[in-house]
Amino acid sequence: MKALLKWGLYLASALLVLIAVLLIYIQNAWNRTFDVPLDETFQVVLTPEAVENGRYLVYGPAHCAYCHTTKDLWPALDAGEYVPLSGGNYWDFEIGRITSANLTPDEITGIGSYSDAELKRALRANVSKKGRALFPLMDFHMMSDQDMHDIIAYLRSQPPVVNEVPDNSFNLLGKFVMSFGMGPVDWGVHAPKYRPSELDVIEYGAYLANNVTACMACHTMRDLKDGSYIGERFAGGFPMPSSVPGMVYVTPNITPDPDTGIMSGWTEDAFIERFLAGRVYPDSPMPWAAYARMKEEDLRAIYAYLMTLNPVRNDTGPIYTEAK
Repeated sequence: MKALLKWGLYLASALLVLIAVLLIYIQNAWNRTFDVPLDETFQVVLTPEAVENGRYLVYGPAHCAYCHTTKDLWPALDAGEYVPLSGGNYWDFEIGRITSANLTPDEITGIGSYSDAELKRALRANVSKKGRALFPLMDFHMMSDQDMHDIIAYLRSQPPVVNEVPDNSFNLLGKFVMSFGMGPVDWGVHAPKYRPSELDVIEYGAYLANNVTACMACHTMRDLKDGSYIGERFAGGFPMPSSVPGMVYVTPNITPDPDTGIMSGWTEDAFIERFLAGRVYPDSPMPWAAYARMKEEDLRAIYAYLMTLNPVRNDTGPIYTEAK
């Protein structure tokens, strides 16, 4: 019996030592840096055409404005105003609180100190100016160089706004994820230099739905701890926070499955009308007003592409429901 107790103490001590070592490692490693190269050939030129397309993307299909403004400014966005992207919006996940950055060109609190190459790396690889991993809420790493250029051109053309937003706040689970599971995403070596031709409707719609509008990113089940995809693409089921405690919005299945997909019940014209109609639920996380600013031909291209997807049978239940 004494021998068993002795070995039990040894094992308990060893386990405590391992836990202590792990905690020390996490505290030192969660904010580690990554050596991701910069594309120093990437230079932004503020032409009127680039700035205008960038504005269209920022407030329309790429909906940057709805993440990089606080919710009290959303009514102004819904009304068609061009609100400064000064950041401060936040999301509470299992790993902690993620806060959106100030995207105005302020030198201290915004992106004014970023080079063009550093901004491209942030969008391509989810790596900050200091080389640290960014939480992968921006799924733009396969956006074309052309559209990235234009978005950055627009952001640089705006007046700077001084607004110091807090850093992301990770709990112990979050620091564990950042230490072992979070790092740069694919550097985007296969990303297109230019967006596809609008004349190739299906390819253009695929580009928008997968790389610009976040249709795939939101309508696919993801792990809330690290943002990884764990469900069939476009088959829905991803729960998003509501302002009402205990309630969530669940993204619907947008594959053309005749039984569980919502696309099978929509004609092309009905799809366009729905996007122009705006919000049904007041605090829906879907940026309806941003999509309502989209060109009709862009919406039609997305519809055409979604109707080519393989039908996935996945009943996601009510859109607004109790959190599980």
